[in-house]
Amino acid sequence: MAYFCSTTYGFLLAILLKIVLCMSGRVSLGSRLYANNNQTWVSDNGTFAFGFAPAVGSSSRSQDDHRYQLGIWFADLPGDRTLVWSAYLISPVTKEAILELDTTGNLVLTDGRTLTWTSNTTRDDIQSAELLENGNLVLYTINQHIAWQSFSHPSDTLLPGQPLTISNELTSSRGPTRVGGYYILKILQQPTSLTLALSYNLPKEPYNLSTKALSNYSYWATPEFSNLTGDVTAVLDQAGSFGVVYGGDSASAGAVYVYKNDNDKGELSSAINQTNRPLVLRRIILETNGNLRLYRWDNDVNGSRQWVPEWAAVSDPCDIAGVCGNGICNLDRTKTNATCVCLPGSDTSGDDFQCRANSSYTGNCRVPHENWNKSEFKIETVQQTNYYFLPSAVIANYSDIASVSKCGDVCLSNCECVASVYGLNQESPYCWVLRSLEFGGFEDSGSTMFVKVLSNASSSEEREDGSGMSSSTRTKVVVPPVVLGMLVLVGLLCCLLYVNVHKRRGLKRALNSSLIVSGAPVSYNFRDLQNSTNQFSELLGTGGFGSVYKGSLADGTLIAVKKLDRILPHGEREFATEVNTIGSMHHMNLVRLFGYCSEGAQRLLVYEFMTNGSLDKWLFVSHNTRERLLEWSTRFHIAVGTAQGIAYFHEQCRNRIIHCDIKPENILLDENFSPKVSDFGLAKLMGREHSQVVTMVRGTRGYLAPEWISNRPVTVKTDVYSYGMLLLEIVGGRRNLDMSFDANNFFFPGWAFQEMRNGDAMKVADRRLEGAVDEGELLRALKVGFWCIQDDVSMRPSMSEVVMMLEGSVEVNEPPMPQSVFELIEEGLDHVYKAMKREFNPLSSFIITNMTSQPSSGATCSYSTMSPR
Repeated sequence: MAYFCSTTYGFLLAILLKIVLCMSGRVSLGSRLYANNNQTWVSDNGTFAFGFAPAVGSSSRSQDDHRYQLGIWFADLPGDRTLVWSAYLISPVTKEAILELDTTGNLVLTDGRTLTWTSNTTRDDIQSAELLENGNLVLYTINQHIAWQSFSHPSDTLLPGQPLTISNELTSSRGPTRVGGYYILKILQQPTSLTLALSYNLPKEPYNLSTKALSNYSYWATPEFSNLTGDVTAVLDQAGSFGVVYGGDSASAGAVYVYKNDNDKGELSSAINQTNRPLVLRRIILETNGNLRLYRWDNDVNGSRQWVPEWAAVSDPCDIAGVCGNGICNLDRTKTNATCVCLPGSDTSGDDFQCRANSSYTGNCRVPHENWNKSEFKIETVQQTNYYFLPSAVIANYSDIASVSKCGDVCLSNCECVASVYGLNQESPYCWVLRSLEFGGFEDSGSTMFVKVLSNASSSEEREDGSGMSSSTRTKVVVPPVVLGMLVLVGLLCCLLYVNVHKRRGLKRALNSSLIVSGAPVSYNFRDLQNSTNQFSELLGTGGFGSVYKGSLADGTLIAVKKLDRILPHGEREFATEVNTIGSMHHMNLVRLFGYCSEGAQRLLVYEFMTNGSLDKWLFVSHNTRERLLEWSTRFHIAVGTAQGIAYFHEQCRNRIIHCDIKPENILLDENFSPKVSDFGLAKLMGREHSQVVTMVRGTRGYLAPEWISNRPVTVKTDVYSYGMLLLEIVGGRRNLDMSFDANNFFFPGWAFQEMRNGDAMKVADRRLEGAVDEGELLRALKVGFWCIQDDVSMRPSMSEVVMMLEGSVEVNEPPMPQSVFELIEEGLDHVYKAMKREFNPLSSFIITNMTSQPSSGATCSYSTMSPR
């Protein structure tokens, strides 16, 4: 009898649980949805439905070939099944598809015998699923805790109250198939701030590029949000406003608007995961064309019901990278609609708008200047057009192009070039020479694009007239005697002019010296500097730009004289102008330039003498000795002072300078161990053709930013990377790459990051200091160093931000592991160490010895090398 009662009780309890689940809209384990019978799970009040919706374009197929997409949509909108969530990183499924909440608590989608998607939530305590009135599909545990929710795995849409956190992102769909697309909305974390950004991921086809080349390219971003505390999320609130909320329930909670609805009278709501039905149906979607757009459902628009746009992030569709594939985006007269066209030599191909070349020419020169005939190609000019490009696509950027057409000639003469772009950046000309075209172009009245295409073999230059003479033959005419006489006369005049110029050279030198403004560097003659240095007898050091000698002026002032090697053939006036620009920069953390010498082929610079020499002599001494040991306070003082000096010529000078060779050898120390940056501005004197080679020769492998290695354009952030490596060496008192250490820590940044993450930052400090370190300053320096060496240029701080972080005036966020460090660790430090041990050569590991006369890449150093876009 007791057994019967207990069995009956258990049976009734199970029935009761089923009834409760049905009444509450809950879905029990074992429940299924079938693609072919239009079943759905519906929220309590019928606002949202979850199930199989016909995939876009499916209606044109036969009944047996229909395709379906698993997703969530507004259930009570007549004639509209716009998905607001889907597992759309998978392709649409057939009518054989089944979704099951299986007995292990896992949502499983199968298509025939193929496992297509799963929620990966297999656990014993999941009891049910429910679609809430806010559109969130939730899996509950026995204790009514949320084990999984669709809001935490967004697709291309945010609903009111749905949070977009730092750990997830919106991804656009890609046309009718709703397979994951090319555009992303994500909160990007910076060292001291955050920003909400739209980015473009280059498709793998038809470019066949490396994974790194496909990295995010941000084309729209909010202003940076600083000093945000607690959890940070982007949210569309119930009133139709969109922005960033932070702080949660803390007293410092707040919000920053990205878009504020005119009818929103309150603050941006920080209440997320609200379960009630919104009064006005809205959604914000990252569309297939890359725009982020807010829609509102309108029940009466000209007698119909439809979604009405309320706001868009990008007003000009041509500002969206890749909107026309690799073609050109043109606006119509209303400036709101865009059309796409291909560049000369290509036409459209594929479902997505992509342009493919009509010829086999791709711009790849596997063997430069071999099997390459310039006459096979010609240049087509595309007026008023600019182009987005990957940094890795840049061959060079020339700022000394004499005319617009010369930019096209440069491309035609370069085997690797497929196109070039000419324009003005603050009245300074630029000519970008490109090896590939991926991101697409746009209208720009101030730019001209030149595209290399194959010449037509049957062109007019081979046409023949009635005489049987081709046009090329007709150009070979006899030069009349009168022309010969004119040439002789011009030659005589040139000889007289040369003699006159030669005689007046001394007068020109005097004129140049008289033009030097008060306070500018002094002009010395070569003989005086020979005497000041005792015939250049005391060598202080040798670098990529030349050798440095100790000397003294007549008044006893000690000087360091640098004899420049491989200098560009500047005229004396031009050289004096460049030196005056460098000499006009005065800062307590920059080495002072006293003067210069410019006589014939001699080019010398005269600097103040620094008593304690360069920083490397104090950092990299034996770890078994305390000789020349820099105390922690001195190191931190050097780190901050160096950052202040770099920040000065990056951000506070009228002529911004990119150093391109920040390393300990170029940080000099005075008698008080105050740091002074040397060699700033010299890359401009060397010129574009030499600057990269010189920097690669001078700089050790550890200081070069990834953009140098991959031929991407150099910016001020390149110096930031080098400074980050320098900062880590100041902390550790060792080279970042040192084969004398074992496999675990031969690469200092990788080892140091792991120790910092494990809470053992003190182990990273120079062991000779024996723990005499300010732990707060140490942790701050490490964090700043790792932010500086991020592979993504946009994640690196500016040097002024570096100064503020080191000084403690702003908080420093936890940095992510730099991608290159992560890849090295993933590959296996022991494996890499053994490989480098086998091939290690003290010279070839730190310099590039194979210097050719080929044109340098786009990685150049000058007063301003920023991209015009």
